Amino acid sequence: MADDIFRITVDEPNYSRVLGTPPEDSLLEDAGLLDFRQSRLWAQKGSEEGEQVYAAIESGDGLLFYKVQRGHAEDEGRYVGVGRVGETKRLTEEQAETLFHTPLARLAYTVTDFEPISKSIVDVETVLGYGSYPQSSHRVTDDRYSSVDSALQTLSE
Repeated sequence: MADDIFRITVDEPNYSRVLGTPPEDSLLEDAGLLDFRQSRLWAQKGSEEGEQVYAAIESGDGLLFYKVQRGHAEDEGRYVGVGRVGETKRLTEEQAETLFHTPLARLAYTVTDFEPISKSIVDVETVLGYGSYPQSSHRVTDDRYSSVDSALQTLSE
């Protein structure tokens, strides 16, 4: 089992379409990704920071999802889910456009063991020591938690 936790920023409507629930088969079919049927998905943009996160994640790593504030949903500005990295897949621009409405979100991965949560920044601060929202997706430093399992368990309570 991998040993890292990543804070991942998510947005609407992408969160609801591909992560909050598994994407509809018709969406996966349009993207040519029927192999991912019943899988929750997320993707990093192909920026330098996105490439660094994508290169660092491994199957089994912990994920903590923070929904950025854009005025589209009531739960923005909160942590909305925990899970683990499943398998990774680089998407084509067309697949990224179909799934995420942008050709830039090409660094995809499935999310296993997903649990929806509703945690404030203060709630997460008591577990991981972060007193602010994530500006972008990044790895949580090892000294902020004793184990991935215990941190994810505490966050999903």
